[in-house]
Amino acid sequence: MPHRANGSYVSNSDALTTWTPIARNALLETAHTYHAVLTDEQLAARVQQQSGIAHDQPAITWMDKLLGRVSAEALRRGEPPLASLCLGDTDDRVKAERRLECYRAYADDLPADGGVAEVHRRVVARPTTPRRDPRQRATATPRARATPVPSLREVTCPSCWMIVAARPTCSSCGTSLEA
Repeated sequence: MPHRANGSYVSNSDALTTWTPIARNALLETAHTYHAVLTDEQLAARVQQQSGIAHDQPAITWMDKLLGRVSAEALRRGEPPLASLCLGDTDDRVKAERRLECYRAYADDLPADGGVAEVHRRVVARPTTPRRDPRQRATATPRARATPVPSLREVTCPSCWMIVAARPTCSSCGTSLEA
């Protein structure tokens, strides 16, 4: 579950909402350098570190949802497909062509001929826990809770199937939730 440094719970939807503009900016920054990419682990570490919201699960469990939101935002803004600049375990020609669109729109060092699409070959073992900056480990202090955090009730939205905090409406899609 996503959580803040103080241990307080953050819903998946709220974490993704917070991470989306950070991920978009990171990918936009990456697009300024021809053939630059971010791995999903690098992007996950960056959004968690900048937002102060960490996730206990590996990035593979939530990265597609985050990139889906980045894609929707890029489409809404009329931008090239920035999510293509984030590499997972596999890559293909279609994704390489989408990255080239990003470089042609933003790269400061694009070749005069317009560049070429480059397919990346990458086989990586996924970490079982999110990586943390070693500098944070050296200065981190153990979490201590002064008062117990009350347990939050969660429900599954019948419309989008997200698990969200029990509220009158779904924090992900806005559907009314039954009490």
